[in-house]
Amino acid sequence: MAERIPVCESKTTTTPEFPMGWYSVARSQELQVGEVKRVRAFDRELALYRSRSGVAVIQDAFCPHLGAHLGVEGRVVGESLACPFHGWRFDTSGKCVEIPYCEEIPDRARIRMWPTDEANGEIYMWYHPENTAPEYELPRIAELNDANWAPPRMTEFEVPAHIQDIAENTCDPVHFQYVHRQLETPPSEVTVDDDGRRLYLRADARHTARPHQLDVTLHQPGLALVRTTYAPGAEMIVYNSAQPIDDRTTLLRWTLSVRREIEDLAGDEVIKGIIDGIKQDYPIWANKVHRRRPIFCKEDHTLVTYRKWVRQFYPDAAEA
Repeated sequence: MAERIPVCESKTTTTPEFPMGWYSVARSQELQVGEVKRVRAFDRELALYRSRSGVAVIQDAFCPHLGAHLGVEGRVVGESLACPFHGWRFDTSGKCVEIPYCEEIPDRARIRMWPTDEANGEIYMWYHPENTAPEYELPRIAELNDANWAPPRMTEFEVPAHIQDIAENTCDPVHFQYVHRQLETPPSEVTVDDDGRRLYLRADARHTARPHQLDVTLHQPGLALVRTTYAPGAEMIVYNSAQPIDDRTTLLRWTLSVRREIEDLAGDEVIKGIIDGIKQDYPIWANKVHRRRPIFCKEDHTLVTYRKWVRQFYPDAAEA
């Protein structure tokens, strides 16, 4: 009897869980002191606020009392957030510190908190599926506060893809020839820190129609710094930080800057070209499936290295 063909992969393919790490949840300028925002990340509803002392705080959204969303009409009171439904107030540790109409506070009146940090003009939360403490520090991008670099440009894209697949694009130099219409694939090398923490890609395109050298630092899936060098003093950086909304949707926050030496000459044109480039990736991401066990060829060595490196961000090895 002939074997029946399987159901289409678009119906059966699953994506990995969310990798652990630091993830952007807002631009710093978007959250003023005393302001509260609703955030969707990691398939969760979250509440983000800035306390009266200026500290950004992120927590699970729903009040343990009757389930009101604290990110919608919640109110900042000093270093705490008050529920809009009955006024229960939770401090930055997640503990309920006040019930306006009751002196006795139940021991279980707590909300899950998420570690936060603020740098690079953004607010980040540390995600781990077991809600453990951060395992490494958030990287600081020195160029964003350097007078030799032009004021950063900021843009955002909501992309229909899992965070791992988006990061993988960075280590796929061949796709630039076929998706982004480059005339050739420049020689590329991928290396990893001795401790395995960071991954680096260098692509030498100095002999192409638009000579340049590409240097990428991947701190984790969702945190990458891409540096393009056209000549001494002629450089551009793209800092990419991501907010995984769900397993198939990611919000990318890009911060771009060029050296002052080329700001007037070509800065606007170069930045516009980089932003337009993501429109070419979009149809691929929107219609592909995630291959957990892809069939690689011999020349896919940069992708193989990436797949090995990314395993460390999944506490459950089976997810990798």
